[in-house]
Amino acid sequence: MQVDVVVVGAGASGLVASTLLAKEGRRVALVERHPYLGGRAMELRFRGHQLGLGSHLVEDPGDSLGRVCDAIGVPLEPSAQSDSMPFWDGSGWRPVQELYANASKQGVKRCIKALTETPYEDLERWDHASLREWMAQHTSDEGVYRMWEAISVLEQITLQPWEHSASENLFTRKLHYERQHTAGYSFWPLGGWEALWGRMAGALERLGGTLRRPAGVERVLVEDGEVRGVRLDDGEVIEAREVVATAPVWELPGLFDEDDLPWDLRQRIDLLARDGNRACWLGYWIAAPEPVIALSEREMAAFDSTPRTGLPGFTLNFTGYDPGVSPPGEYLTCVGAAFDAVDHYGDRGFYERALHDLWLDIEEMLPAARGALWKKPHLVTTYGVICKPGQVGAARPDVIVRGIGGLYLAGDTIRARGIGIDKAVRAGISAVEASLGRRLPAFADTVRY
Repeated sequence: MQVDVVVVGAGASGLVASTLLAKEGRRVALVERHPYLGGRAMELRFRGHQLGLGSHLVEDPGDSLGRVCDAIGVPLEPSAQSDSMPFWDGSGWRPVQELYANASKQGVKRCIKALTETPYEDLERWDHASLREWMAQHTSDEGVYRMWEAISVLEQITLQPWEHSASENLFTRKLHYERQHTAGYSFWPLGGWEALWGRMAGALERLGGTLRRPAGVERVLVEDGEVRGVRLDDGEVIEAREVVATAPVWELPGLFDEDDLPWDLRQRIDLLARDGNRACWLGYWIAAPEPVIALSEREMAAFDSTPRTGLPGFTLNFTGYDPGVSPPGEYLTCVGAAFDAVDHYGDRGFYERALHDLWLDIEEMLPAARGALWKKPHLVTTYGVICKPGQVGAARPDVIVRGIGGLYLAGDTIRARGIGIDKAVRAGISAVEASLGRRLPAFADTVRY
């Protein structure tokens, strides 16, 4: 088989890259090793509910996933957006805005004004600093710091104030303030992720592309510094002059012979791929006969320390966004608590203790959980590379692999900005434009790194 481009991986980034390239007239083969689509954003059906194992809400302010769907003719119907952000202060839930006193509102306004006046490219200078360091130029109020850091816990799964990357968080805040006039904008794709990924795969095939699944890529073939295609696990070779690899950094080296990747790229991959650099959480899916919420059904709730585990995290009631994710009369909630992979990655004893204590915390913080119809624990250790200072922006692999002609990288673990799906989509668009050597008109006014 011979094509123009092989896209490795049918997660969000791979689906975006393959469909856009096919729309531009490229012969594309999208190869996915699993039988399902979506990668780390796939869905699982459990007792009549749709459980999203990876990303949750869409954080697209209007210029990434929605724009892609418009370009390829795929419907994306957004739910109503989140309407509140309760924060647990140790004694109860209250709106995050109450973290700062009325006198501190000027501090928030100064931060917003400074950010909106700062060009996106200037944010690159803050790759190695914390969000609090940047904010300290404009306010000294602890409540203002905690407000933006509470959003960081939700979006980036970072734990401590010194871990909340300045550039990564500021990019998203600036994008959302400018595009949606709010600190954060998110919604659920009505019908769920599985249905959306299926529609995108259908668009790829209508545009002349080929989807191969399940079909694992054993090697990306490189000869004399140029891509030649891929060899599948069954020995079949798909010839191509270009390859877009969307595997996360901890899986990238396994796609290549040992000496194929440039030395500097391997160094960055090796650093980012360490177990201690993964964004991780553990938590529960909860089905109950009433909404398990803090204040409202479409909230994005956050906490920086539960009473027993002491871990920060989030809670989301998905049925409030889309009743179709649950059977009639039932509500689906996800509660997740982020933990430090440096100390606890692979520690099964810690997982068991933390899950035990976290359930007691959930019953205290969210009393409706006591009436759960069922609860399902989950552990996420492959969400992505944690966005700490020094591990974002230029520290990550570029979309273009210099030294190997025709090789491009995409996905949320490379040099891209945004949150979860949004970041992966932006990387996919960037890979397409790098392959074509030009900006796509549909994305000419968008911002990506």
